[in-house]
Amino acid sequence: MSLLVNVRWLTPVMVQFGNGAIRRFECVHDALDCLQHEWPSPRGKAHARAIERLCAALARLGPIDEAREAFVAACEETGILARATVPKRRAAAHAQDVRRSPFAGALKPGRT
Repeated sequence: MSLLVNVRWLTPVMVQFGNGAIRRFECVHDALDCLQHEWPSPRGKAHARAIERLCAALARLGPIDEAREAFVAACEETGILARATVPKRRAAAHAQDVRRSPFAGALKPGRT
């Protein structure tokens, strides 16, 4: 029995390759397959980190959000990211966390 499970992201990542083709990545497995078999050169540190995080997510050993973020970073590093928006649920949670932070008003203009 395999422990690997394919997991979909809440928000897809859009990638535009050098030939102009735009591809939509909606899951961990497809992103990993692209990184391993279709990725343009040069391959940098973000590429290697993305492979590690995607493999961990597939094996349920790492967070899916971190795997997506690592894939987006690899796309940015290579210059092929077309669009990657923050999932709505995560953006709302982040905004709520910021409002609850004890430092939320500390950096307002005019304060030192």
